Amino acid sequence: MRNPFLQKSVWTILYAIWWILPLSIHSFVLWKAFDYSNNLIIIDSAISIIWLATICLSLWYMVRYTFIESVNWKRSINTHIIAMLIVYIIWVGVTYGIVIIINPDFIIFYKQTLLWRLLLFIPVYIIVIFSYFIFSFIEKQNSSELQQARMEAKVINAEFEALKSQINPHFLFNSLNSVSSLTMTNPNKAQEMIINISDFFRFTLISSKAQFTDLHSELEHALLYLEIEKNRFGKRMQVIENLPEELYNIRIPTLILQPLVENAVKHGVYESSKNICINFTFEDIGDKVKINIENDIDKDNGSAKKGTSTGLKNVSKRLEIAYKDMNLLTTSKSDNRFKVTIWIPKTIFKIV
Repeated sequence: MRNPFLQKSVWTILYAIWWILPLSIHSFVLWKAFDYSNNLIIIDSAISIIWLATICLSLWYMVRYTFIESVNWKRSINTHIIAMLIVYIIWVGVTYGIVIIINPDFIIFYKQTLLWRLLLFIPVYIIVIFSYFIFSFIEKQNSSELQQARMEAKVINAEFEALKSQINPHFLFNSLNSVSSLTMTNPNKAQEMIINISDFFRFTLISSKAQFTDLHSELEHALLYLEIEKNRFGKRMQVIENLPEELYNIRIPTLILQPLVENAVKHGVYESSKNICINFTFEDIGDKVKINIENDIDKDNGSAKKGTSTGLKNVSKRLEIAYKDMNLLTTSKSDNRFKVTIWIPKTIFKIV
């Protein structure tokens, strides 16, 4: 990091303006205490303060690399005492050399002003060093916070991707068996099913690289999954959905609906010999979109007694990671219905 006073023009201007104060004090003391001529006061003050301001810019790098830590206070203080003496000698030496070249009369007053120059130099040096310590502390805090934020973001992103990778289609084997059967009995239907499976996995592959998609695309993907499953279950599985057009572009985590419909098929259609209806409803409730996925369950087969699956837990965790909210998924169950409700905030928390 370069000198903070040179990073922005406003800081450079403020730095230059601040030096008007020691310039004025130095000029006043030379005029009152040492009876300098006006010409010599102007030359001395201008060269002395401009040169000191230039030297003080370089002190930033010393402060940055000798930032005070609790374990080496003494070493740091000793370093700055030595540095202060060296800088003072360089300051008065170079100032003397330049001014006597411009005006030889300066040599008469030089030794008389050494103590005053030291009295002026010490508070100026301390003020500049102190300001640099403040900048250095802020830089260190920002760097630490940025590093921590980046680490947290990487952890979140890794966890997000790990959870998403667990939510993959589990029906490929059964679907291929269905296709195999249809090739003999209904080749056209088999071809249609192969196209649907291809489209489904193409969307899954593309979506796996993105963290968010629009609600309409996500719903279409879930419905495609159900369409493939319908080839196996026929009329036993019915799907009802009606997504309002104004909610099409709501951003939603990718592949978030898939495990929910998988759960509906697994605990509804798979475990029942009756007709099962899977119903999607969508509701705009202000700052969130409420999504319900309901399915019939056959209590006679014991499916109503089963708890939530790993897929539902993963969805809940993904929603928590994406939106920083632990209460975005709920489930409810009656004798013949199971419902999953998720709330999608309209303001997305971006993962870096």
